[in-house]
Amino acid sequence: MEATLLVDTSFLGDVLCAEPLVRAAKQQFGGPLDFLTSTGGAGMLAGHPDIRELLVYDKRGAQRGLGGLLRMAKTLRAKHYARVFCSHRSWRTAMLLRLSGIPERVCFENASGASLYTRRVPYPKELHEIERNLALIGGGSWQRPRIFPTAAECARAASLVPDFGFVAVAPGSIWATKRWPEEHYAALVQNLVAAGQRVVILGGPDDLELGNCISAPGVLNLCGQTNLRESYAVLERAACLVTNDSSPMHMGVAADIPVVAIYCSTIPAFGFSPRGPRDLVLEVLGLECRPCGIHGHSTCPEKHFDCGKKTTVQSVLAAVLERL
Repeated sequence: MEATLLVDTSFLGDVLCAEPLVRAAKQQFGGPLDFLTSTGGAGMLAGHPDIRELLVYDKRGAQRGLGGLLRMAKTLRAKHYARVFCSHRSWRTAMLLRLSGIPERVCFENASGASLYTRRVPYPKELHEIERNLALIGGGSWQRPRIFPTAAECARAASLVPDFGFVAVAPGSIWATKRWPEEHYAALVQNLVAAGQRVVILGGPDDLELGNCISAPGVLNLCGQTNLRESYAVLERAACLVTNDSSPMHMGVAADIPVVAIYCSTIPAFGFSPRGPRDLVLEVLGLECRPCGIHGHSTCPEKHFDCGKKTTVQSVLAAVLERL
């Protein structure tokens, strides 16, 4: 049977927004379906029942540079895919897929290196990223992304957080201007504890120091202690998630829990915001400098970071308590 390849090697949230495309492509084409992604993306998609093989392109590690690209292209060429749909819009990915020899290569028309593909589809900016990705195979409506932890990962999550109904807090982001200020998170956690709420802090190894700084007596800090799917399994046990515009936001949507998303330098109009009936985006409107970029910056270009600082602790606390 003809095999199909999907490709997204970008950020974790982007990869998760491509997950509904997996199910839609499997239904449409029927044959074997593989997914090429980053090392982190593989952790997000592992165990997916519709993916035959997860291929990892370690473009910043073992497969970096031209040599790594050529080796990856050789691997793809040997698999004889009939078609590939790429939601990642990078020049390197375009060149990789051109060298792979896959006869049908589909991308967005605004992708870097779009001329290297055989077919280009419009990138509808007004739609959610999930709907934009579905447009690659003809379109579709928004649907909640899914993550598939193993039984062992669910059991570990239950052992770490045996009781349901806590407030999950995910304060991290690789972009500083996407992170609500540390002191705001610390005050929120203290207020939640004072209101009688149990709080669990989630994040990766890079968030461990941040988690320690915002923690309080009685708070469980799991930063660096769980893999992506274990973190998701913890979120499935939560009553609400507070987070930035970052990958945990998408994981909270996947877990089908209320998400309070704090947007700082980015805006929901970019197409990545949560869409559940009890989800809420908090943002500072009316700033001429916002948004200051698609992803974010290491520091505020205007030096004041009003987009983060002016979202108050009380507004976030009220939003969380309302959802509980």
